Amino acid sequence: MGKLAPKIDQRTAKDIAEQVQQLIKEYTKKNQELKGTSAALVNIFARFAEIIIERLNQVPDKNFLAFLDLLGASRLPPQPARVPLTFSLAGGSTIDAVVLKGTQVAAPPGEGEKDPVIFETERELIVTAAKLESIFVRDPEQDLYSNHSAILTQQGAEGVYVFRGNQPIEHIFYLGHSKLLGFADIGTFTVKINLSEALMGTGEITWQIWQETENGADWQDLTPSNDGTQGLTQSGDREIEFSNLTALPLTTVNLVTSRWLRCRLVTPITLVNQLPKIADIKLEATIHSTELLIETAFLNQVPVDLTKEFFPFGEKPKLGDTLYLANSQVFSQENAQITLQVNLINPAGEPGALPIARISSEPDDLPVPTQASRNLRLRWEFWNGKVWQELRTTVAAGFQGSPQIFTGNGQVVFTLVEKPAPTTVNGVESFWIRVRISAGNYGREASYQQVGEGYRLQPATFAPPLIESIVVSHTLTLSDAEPEEVLTYNDFIYATNPVPPFIPFHKTDFEQPACYLGFSLPLARTDFPNRTLSLFPGVTEVKYGDDNIPLLPNSTNGTQLNKTEQVQLSWQYWNGKGWGRLTIRDETENFTRSGLIEFLPPADFTPKEDFNLPPRYWLRVQWLQGDYEVEPRLEQVLLNTTMAVQTLTIQQENLGSSDGSENQKFQTTRQPILAGQQLEVREPEVPSALEKQKIVLEEGEDAITTIADATGRPQAIWVRWHQVKDFYQSEPRDRHYVLDNLTGKITFGDGRNGLIPPPGKGNLRMSRYQTGGGTAGNKPAGAIVQLKTTIPYVDKVINHQAAAGGAAAESLESLIERVPKEVRHRQRAVTKEDYEDLAKLASPQVSRARCIPLANLKTNPLDTKPNLRGAVSVIIVPHSQEAKPLPSLELTNRVQSYLQTYTEPTVTISVVGTPYVRVDITTEIAVTSLEGAGEVAQTVEQTLASFLHPLTGGFEGRGWNFGRQPYKSDFYRLLERVPGVDHVSSLEVAEIEELAGASQTERFLVYSGKHSISLTFLE
Repeated sequence: MGKLAPKIDQRTAKDIAEQVQQLIKEYTKKNQELKGTSAALVNIFARFAEIIIERLNQVPDKNFLAFLDLLGASRLPPQPARVPLTFSLAGGSTIDAVVLKGTQVAAPPGEGEKDPVIFETERELIVTAAKLESIFVRDPEQDLYSNHSAILTQQGAEGVYVFRGNQPIEHIFYLGHSKLLGFADIGTFTVKINLSEALMGTGEITWQIWQETENGADWQDLTPSNDGTQGLTQSGDREIEFSNLTALPLTTVNLVTSRWLRCRLVTPITLVNQLPKIADIKLEATIHSTELLIETAFLNQVPVDLTKEFFPFGEKPKLGDTLYLANSQVFSQENAQITLQVNLINPAGEPGALPIARISSEPDDLPVPTQASRNLRLRWEFWNGKVWQELRTTVAAGFQGSPQIFTGNGQVVFTLVEKPAPTTVNGVESFWIRVRISAGNYGREASYQQVGEGYRLQPATFAPPLIESIVVSHTLTLSDAEPEEVLTYNDFIYATNPVPPFIPFHKTDFEQPACYLGFSLPLARTDFPNRTLSLFPGVTEVKYGDDNIPLLPNSTNGTQLNKTEQVQLSWQYWNGKGWGRLTIRDETENFTRSGLIEFLPPADFTPKEDFNLPPRYWLRVQWLQGDYEVEPRLEQVLLNTTMAVQTLTIQQENLGSSDGSENQKFQTTRQPILAGQQLEVREPEVPSALEKQKIVLEEGEDAITTIADATGRPQAIWVRWHQVKDFYQSEPRDRHYVLDNLTGKITFGDGRNGLIPPPGKGNLRMSRYQTGGGTAGNKPAGAIVQLKTTIPYVDKVINHQAAAGGAAAESLESLIERVPKEVRHRQRAVTKEDYEDLAKLASPQVSRARCIPLANLKTNPLDTKPNLRGAVSVIIVPHSQEAKPLPSLELTNRVQSYLQTYTEPTVTISVVGTPYVRVDITTEIAVTSLEGAGEVAQTVEQTLASFLHPLTGGFEGRGWNFGRQPYKSDFYRLLERVPGVDHVSSLEVAEIEELAGASQTERFLVYSGKHSISLTFLE
């Protein structure tokens, strides 16, 4: 118990014993020490006298407590913990479940506990089979988005911003052409573009193609060899050229398969960007291929082995012999300029040389040079789908002989002026070129020539060409081709083949940042329940002093909105045609604290594809206007969650019977009693109209319950009575009672102050009350898992967040400190002390408070000469074991609202945290022994941390006063008391201001910083 008055008698048993012995010496004139039974008798007397003195010293405090009791003061009851509980359906269930209000869930007994801790749900909960699958953020002003779906399965330590993106929104347009971009060797690919408007501002683009890499296929940057648009920043007819491309793989984009070249906007779209507009776009490709092999060849019907030299028309060519050559890549290209490189082993000799008789059959002999008749003609043809069409061939200049008729090395050049068609030659389907002897020859067969009457043998003169190799090259220019496909991709939405002129890149359709929640239904379900669903956003606690980064939806510099303007959010849902307004009940106060958000799913709630995800049912919340003091962040978002409180509800408990006497007392079976109890008395008649009016005013419309019999006449009339602190203001007919919440004792009036309950048997009852509370309810996350009753279709329950708010009943010391202050300020803030006392009453989390009048420390935290009329600042420090206790933003706002209620309307109140000064210690300590030196260093570290704690530090453990800096001598005194420390050899104190100039304000607190401890040992 706190001691408010000095002790009447400060003597102890030892003092009394010494005094008695001294008196004995004086009275007996003997100067001998008492021993044995005499000494024992004196000590017994001294102990009894000490007990009487202790009781006497308590008299002032007892009298003071009696005075407080006369004032109607009582200790505050314990506070129950609250916790969000998440319920889960049984696996595979598609039926929604109902968790009734008051459903009990328990946490198993912890260490040192005997019974489980019971929690009861505060309201009814619909456990839906729908799932919350996704959380996304669109931030149009910054052209960013975020995917925060990870916090649906695990709690984010730092939290994610509700309205801020962290990834760029993609803006891309695609050009698709399966043919032009499918050639193996594209020498030049040209995009001919007409820009009616160019990209202005800071916009940058990059071109990309789909390519296979070591890490798999992905979009790779492609740099133009010549960009006439200079990154789409130059309007008019322009060309963009790309060189030396290979065939692009077929890729599917938005269900369209093609070969794609895409242009991606790298920089975000801002308010200053002018976006390009495309009036027309054409494609041109120049394809080059060199020295490609002939895939298949036939001489008439005989396959030709192209891996070695061969006779194109055999060793004895004749009229009509045909050489077939196939290459599906080159010979299939209409308007392609094709070049055949023919290399002979036996090119023709010099012009005018004599013909050679024949080719030797000996393998070691070289083949004779090719010799063609003067009228030799080879017909070059291709298949156009109907007939073999003759080709017009030319021969490249500078070659000896004629490769056109296979008499010399060189190039045969021709153009496929019509579209070739595939055909089958000797069972092989491909694109074919054939060469046919249509006239002349390469020599004649042996014959006999008549000479006179006899014949002379004329040897054969065959000198056919022998081809060493034949390869094919081609060049094809395809110009003014329309893209087969044009796609634009902006803000996760594809647009197919937009009609020119079109804008390839564009912003999001709205300007305000928004957070999106995506739901899915089981396959067997097509609609949501027409019942209230609840979400629990776990908002990250923001500490005072966290970075304040304004993010205003209608402002880029954070100065266009009035700071006092309230934040306005708009909740919406997708109805298939647009975003409809959704009415919600929001306990988070616009995401400034954790709480429930409840909504009724509309009948036209419709799925929608967004964010490259399958169709989902989307809710979104837009930040319309206003300014957050600090941006809200979410740690977790939970579906199928409701709040539960650590209580046990007792209903219809009979208190006993009234005998009509004065000051009757009754007792509840359970204690303590939490606020909200309902005590009813059965009365013989209905209260009068005037009395009924007062009863309804005090207890509500349902305060009188009438139970009728079969005839409709009142059989029992139960009236709810009203709790008061005392009977001093109660009138004779007032239905009042006094309740001691801690003990459960109930006292009624004496008929002069408070009505006496009418006599009756069993006519007093507690129709409903709750018991519970205390620190035992502050269970950690994952501890509350036991369902006390079976709920159909519900499989399990868990608390993903720790229970908090449980507090023990008020102590007598706190009562003695609190009540006199309440008598002084009477719930009105007038003096400095009033503001400080009321700040502590605003929340049990507030440990200390200091009022600075005439100052606004939010705008000028270093004000040393405050002189601002009508301004009051209150510094608060919360209860915390942290080295630097900082109040949360929610706590400062709560205290400020509470103080504003009890002060003049003209006063501007600012509630802030305290500035801190970090204290770092560098010391050298001599230890008494080498043994345990490590423990000494650790103890010194802990001692410094405890000593410098703002709330519990100092020599007396009461913390540090505002503006009080520790002296160097304090640390010498402190450390030399540590066991194992011989002395402190040296010590340096460094004080670091976290806010420059804080030390001059005398409003700072110190806290433990970084300490350097070195040990020495001297024998």
